[in-house]
Order: sequence, then C-alpha cells, then structure tokens
Amino acid sequence: MTHSFFGGVYPATRKDMTRRKPLSRLSRTPKEIVIPLIMCADGPSTPMVRPGDPVTIGQPIARRGQTGAAAFASVSGRVAAVEDRPHPWGGHSPAIVIQNDERNEHYEGRPAPLDPRQLTLEQLVERVEWAGVVGMGGGAFPTWEKIAAAFGKVDTLIVNVAECEPYVTADYRLLLERSEHILRGAQALARCLRSERVVVVTEGDKLNAVEAVERRLRRSGNGRVQIIPVRTCYPLGAEKQIIQTVTGREVPPGKGPIDVNCAVFNVATVFAIQDALFQGRPLTHRAVTVTGGAVTRPRNLWVPIGTPLRHLLETCGGLKEEADLTLTGGPMMGVALQSLDAPVMKDTNSLVCLTGWEHKPDTPSGVCIRCGKCVAACPMHLAPTIIRRALEDQDLEKLAKFHLEDCNACGCCSFICPAQIPLVETVAQAANLVKRGGSAQ
Repeated sequence: MTHSFFGGVYPATRKDMTRRKPLSRLSRTPKEIVIPLIMCADGPSTPMVRPGDPVTIGQPIARRGQTGAAAFASVSGRVAAVEDRPHPWGGHSPAIVIQNDERNEHYEGRPAPLDPRQLTLEQLVERVEWAGVVGMGGGAFPTWEKIAAAFGKVDTLIVNVAECEPYVTADYRLLLERSEHILRGAQALARCLRSERVVVVTEGDKLNAVEAVERRLRRSGNGRVQIIPVRTCYPLGAEKQIIQTVTGREVPPGKGPIDVNCAVFNVATVFAIQDALFQGRPLTHRAVTVTGGAVTRPRNLWVPIGTPLRHLLETCGGLKEEADLTLTGGPMMGVALQSLDAPVMKDTNSLVCLTGWEHKPDTPSGVCIRCGKCVAACPMHLAPTIIRRALEDQDLEKLAKFHLEDCNACGCCSFICPAQIPLVETVAQAANLVKRGGSAQ
C-alpha cells in the first residue's frame, strides 16, 4: 500500500531521449582528470599526493581530515598539479589534476572483499568511510555518518530510485542493469542497521526495471525486500516525500528520517556501498545522463569521477544547436554551469543542455495575483506568497514563525507561479534574513 504527500507538481518528464539508452563506457577517456578536494557537503579533503607522483586506478589521493571524504584516482597516470579549477557547485576550488596515461593500471592495495554473512556495523561504517562514499543523489553528505546514526533506530530502509527530475535516467538504468548488486547492497545495509523492511521505490512507468527486480527477488526468496512502483509526482524523490509515500509517516518540522524510524539511500549510493563491501573497490566511477534538446546524441554513460563535463558532451556528439541553459542535475533543482571545464563529481547524475523552448525564459516577474497555487504545490506546507510579503516588509517576527528551515528548494512554487515570480530564491532570502538577524520577540 502506498500513500500520498501534500502538494507537488507534474512537469513534463522528457526522459524518452535516454530511458532506452544503456549505460556505456567512454570510447576514449579524457587526457586530464580533475578531482576536486571539495566533493562532500562536510568540507574539503586533504591531498595525499604531489605534482609528479604516479597514480593508478583506485589509489587514494586525498583523505578525510577534520572534514571531507576520501578521494581516489579514477585513471592511471601522473599528478600534473594541485591547483584551483572550476567547480560544478560554482566558482573555483582546489583540485588534484591527473594526466591520464591511458594504461588503465589498477591499484594493488585494495582491501579484501568482506563476507556478507559475517558483516558487522563496524566493518560497514569503516569500509564506506574508506571508500569515500557520500550521498550520490545530490546531497553529498557523508554516508558513513548516516549509517552510524541510523543503527538500531530504523524499521524501514528505502532505496530511492524515484528520479522524479525531468530528463534524468541514470538511476533508472543503474537499477535496470545492475539490480543484483543493488539488492545485495540494500540487504547488507538492512542487516547491519537491524531494519525489518527494505523498499525499493521507482516510478510507475519503469515496468521493465520493476520486473527485473521482482524476478531477482523471487529467485532469492527474500521476503524482507520489496519494490514499489509509484505514480510520478515531483518532488517524490525528496526524503520526506518518499518516506510519506512509502510509510504514511510525516517527518515533523526540523526533524529527519530517523525521527520516524526510516533511512533513505539513493540507488547509486547503495551500488557504491556494495562495490566497496564486496568488491573492495572505492568510489571512482558513476552513472551520468547527458541529455537535453541541444545535445546531438543523448546517452547514459559510466564515467570516471573527475571527467570534465566538456568531454562528456563531446562523447555525445557535442551540441546540435546552441544551449540556452546548461545544468548539472535536472531543470527543477539543477545548478546552472559556469564552465564546462568543471568535472563530474560524486553527486553528478546528469548534464542537461536545454534549448530556449525547453525552459521558462528569464523574463521579469509579474505581480502576485494571490491565486494560491504556490501554497497548494508546496510539499512542505509553506506559504511562499505570504513569506514573500513578509520579506518585503522585513518582518522578522512573522518570518521566524514560517518554518523556513523546512524548505527543500524543490522549485515547485516557482514552477507553478503564473507570474513567474522566483519564489524559491525569495524563500531562501527570507531564511537567510532570519538566520542573520534572528527572530524578534
């Protein structure tokens, strides 16, 4: 049985360009790989190599210090520099630049695979931290901390394959093509966390992926795991919304999934976890969708982390027409790119190049007509139009009562607004104002 969540919108999915395209490796790896030291929401990592050092695939090149996550070479070659490079989150940041020798030599110091039957929580946390696994659905939070915090506190583990962002199909292809590995990783997580139930959640129109998983579940006879196809409604993929859909539980304001005895892991994260546990492989590659009306041959690719986004575009034949907007991530929550020289990160699931007709143009916003559509669409029960008026009045006391910290920046309010008012930015500004100025008493 599935439930529903409040609000949401129904943007055109536009996934047909890539949903039938299998994950394929690059025909030619890039001559240069750029591994940013900031790949984790926790902060920067500490480099372990210097210019001139030789590296092989899977060799540790940055470690977690007080912050950050471990990083590994995704190609073999030599360290060319440790310098500032364009970062997909914006601006520039320090990065390790590797000159690719195209020999594809692998690091010999990988740890041995673990036995899934004797796996302990301590081994799980240690191996996931060693592998540098972070949230690969966009959050980039340290996965080992999430696992440690969830131990003994969750009865439902959710594998998130909802992928409700338009255009993006990387997670869907990963589930379809590597379901055995994903189920193995999910079962290992559930055993260590003492979770009674594992639910794989995907969109209802992905029936071939659902059938593939169901066949494997029937063969394994594991009754603790089930796959649930649900009707697509954006932002189904957000943690609080997917929890409510699967369990009917509503995460209270200011609380998280653990407070309602749930844990949510993106499917790519689960795949990376099983790779680290049972193959002894760190996180060096990931699935990326390259798509949009401006792309010549949209595809799903399995790529080394650190690959310049420009190289991905060239692999897909480049642009057939000028892109009006280029994003990492989908059009609802994606980040506009400042440079195609920025690399693929651990949380980069797509490169989307949109033409002018595919997105709302940046036109001056109109006047709020108080239609209430933004209020009806907000899945977090916020009132963007009222927040906007309070922000214009600089009314800190009123703003402090609106639970602005619950906004997940999903973009539903801006998407649905007939006056094209940038309500997402408005709510973010209001939250920053309250954070800086404090609430009036």
